[in-house]
Amino acid sequence: MKRKITNLLVGLLFLVGLGVLTYPTISNQWNTYRQSKLISTYEAAMEPMTPEDFSEEWEKARAFNASFTDNNLYGDVFGAEDTKLEDTEYWKVLNIAGDGVMGYLSIPKINIKLAIYHGTGEDVLQTGVGHLNGTKLPIGGEGSHSVLAAHRGLPSARLFTDIDQLQPGDKFYIHMLDEVLAYEVDQILPMVEKDDMDTLTEAMKVDPDADQVTLFTCTPYGVNSHRLLVRGTRVPYTGEEEVQNTVAETMVQAVQNYYMLYLIMGLSVTILVILIMKFLFGRHKKQGGKRDDE
Repeated sequence: MKRKITNLLVGLLFLVGLGVLTYPTISNQWNTYRQSKLISTYEAAMEPMTPEDFSEEWEKARAFNASFTDNNLYGDVFGAEDTKLEDTEYWKVLNIAGDGVMGYLSIPKINIKLAIYHGTGEDVLQTGVGHLNGTKLPIGGEGSHSVLAAHRGLPSARLFTDIDQLQPGDKFYIHMLDEVLAYEVDQILPMVEKDDMDTLTEAMKVDPDADQVTLFTCTPYGVNSHRLLVRGTRVPYTGEEEVQNTVAETMVQAVQNYYMLYLIMGLSVTILVILIMKFLFGRHKKQGGKRDDE
């Protein structure tokens, strides 16, 4: 009986450990698949569009950007809830599929391709990249500075987890309507306090002579007390390199990204199993002692 219980607990511990080990990779692969479907839907929605349709969409987006000159930051990007965007003019611009996706972002160096949504509501940031409402739309042009935000460190999706690997000179790309806009990293602010609105506002202000996009996320990894900003300035588009990781490389990345989670979960499960075993074996000994007394 004791051996059966021991084998059962060992098997349970193995299954729990395997689940903890594989969860980040499996969930991230699911989110990657979901993102690819969103991007495919976006591209499919553009297929029937004519040159006149594209011109109309570009004009509406440029008119929206021209309606304000300075970016407006409303508190912490990750601490506020979006209002009902569906009832705003903002929602009607660059929303050709009607699902809130305005385009997509690709960063070959860290092998991500993510849909860009309207707004930065928590439902958006759990799965993709949100455009910070109050900043310029990411459509390019002089006097444009768009801010795109995403989480990092989520067990369910990589998102901007590896964005700290970007260095000056690296490029990222905004796929918008029938164009691809290329941006080269030229400024990185690795550790800005989340409540330092003066620094954040200065970093995301509009330069009337520049075309810029800032990628905005939390830092340090797993702590999220500060903000990491990676700014890119527009450069000519000459194509982009596609990087594809193997399954083995993806597993290694997952282990590296979530090693602290594994450690905590592993210790917790081990302690739990030890307590259960002590309880069961202690109970078994008591019952055995009672039988001997009888």
